[in-house]
Amino acid sequence: MKYNVSQLLKEPIGSERVFTITEGEATETLNPVQTAVGQVKLVRTHQGIWTQAWLTALIVQDCSRCLEDFSHSLELEIDEEYFPEIDVKTGRHEIAPSEWEGFYIPADHTLDLGEAVRQSALSTLPLKPLCKPDCIGICDRCGIDRNHKRCDCYTENIDPRWAALRSLIVEPQT
Repeated sequence: MKYNVSQLLKEPIGSERVFTITEGEATETLNPVQTAVGQVKLVRTHQGIWTQAWLTALIVQDCSRCLEDFSHSLELEIDEEYFPEIDVKTGRHEIAPSEWEGFYIPADHTLDLGEAVRQSALSTLPLKPLCKPDCIGICDRCGIDRNHKRCDCYTENIDPRWAALRSLIVEPQT
């Protein structure tokens, strides 16, 4: 997801470009994002390039209950400004504003959207990802994935004083 913005940096403020990201574009080093599809809009500002992106990213995570890998999609919105390190017209090194906290466009004038996508994905990941809403998880005694096999770890007799609570346990349907 790299875009050469040298021509856009030469144009007047307000000039824009719109790009469509297709399914075939993968993100090699943007763990946990595997692929992303959507639309990117680049707008020339007085300082650099304002980037807006609306993406659907395919994310791989570990289930917090059964520890199996699973994929799911995540809707991402990116709204960032990129500041050029080198003035495209003069070749002079630009000094970023003192309060700048955004991304930079390197000397080759290639805007790389990858890091913004990665950061956006990491900030919107679920804190407790589940492979499916009714995932049972692994047995805390023997380690068997209870979604695939049943174990007999909790079939022993319990103290009769606690027997009334057994009716509150919902047994999974397998």
